[in-house]
Amino acid sequence: MSWLAQRLALHPLTKWQRKRFVLSGIALTLSGVFSLIVMMFPTVIWEKSNAKINSLTPDIANGKYIYHLSGCSACHTEHVPGAKELAGGKRLRTPFGILVAPNVTPDTLSGIGGWTVEEFADATRLGISPDGEHYYPAFPYTSYSRMTDQDIVDLKAYIDTQVAPVAEKAEERDLLFPFSIRYGMGMWKLLYLDEEPKTSKVEGEQAKRGEYLAEVLGHCGECHSPRDIMGGVIRSRWMSGVPVGEFNPAPNITNTVDGTLHWTDKQWLDFLKTGVLPDGNYTGGEMALVVEEITSHLSKEDADAMVKYFRSLTDEGGTNAVDPD
Repeated sequence: MSWLAQRLALHPLTKWQRKRFVLSGIALTLSGVFSLIVMMFPTVIWEKSNAKINSLTPDIANGKYIYHLSGCSACHTEHVPGAKELAGGKRLRTPFGILVAPNVTPDTLSGIGGWTVEEFADATRLGISPDGEHYYPAFPYTSYSRMTDQDIVDLKAYIDTQVAPVAEKAEERDLLFPFSIRYGMGMWKLLYLDEEPKTSKVEGEQAKRGEYLAEVLGHCGECHSPRDIMGGVIRSRWMSGVPVGEFNPAPNITNTVDGTLHWTDKQWLDFLKTGVLPDGNYTGGEMALVVEEITSHLSKEDADAMVKYFRSLTDEGGTNAVDPD
């Protein structure tokens, strides 16, 4: 007889204890069922794209613009001699192991050529594959979650028609256990995937456009915001930088003394266009690639809008106020 059986035989449960025991069992069962649904059937929790997205007329020119501003090539092209556009293979370091960017060319077997627009939208905004699997958030769907239907349609059309298909599968990821199990990403998404703006102080049409460019398409906060132990962005420290010594350090780009308060608008615009810093030096590393692939393609109007947005990121009681260490 087990210890529990012996304990119950000697000390039977009271009516109140039996009721509590049953309710606890029901709660645990429901919790387990809910967790299973979240992990294995994501479309039950996250609403899939509406079929009306198929009725939108693609704009290839805008698709090319979105392609650059969302940084597709920055991650999905290796940027080494002989590399093929969007063929994947770039190794992405994370605190949880190595991820490898997949092939997203229009090849129907190795890439995304066989995907419908709806499937592409769900992958981009929800991090859900056509097979119903969760993607890892190195693919910044937590930022892309607010991408408009039209931009999704235009981007898919551009890739389908203007990028050469490549029939090569990228190598597999190399993640540490238990992060190698995709099902767990469902619970992570419950904590960190939403469609809300990251700050509450953006006002005016121009700044709102800048917000969309920086928070959604450019996904600036993915690198310039610190993360918690679960790998989720700490929203109260939005764009406040990642200190040297932590994983993937990045500077504070809020409009504060410790950030870019001393930058003039022209210095901001010059940086976005060329990567030149106010002191005359040029940015390097991954940020140099960001300038090359993303911000240098901004129209003058959109560059102005992005600067307007960054000017709104102060620490005066806003949602991006820096927490004391």
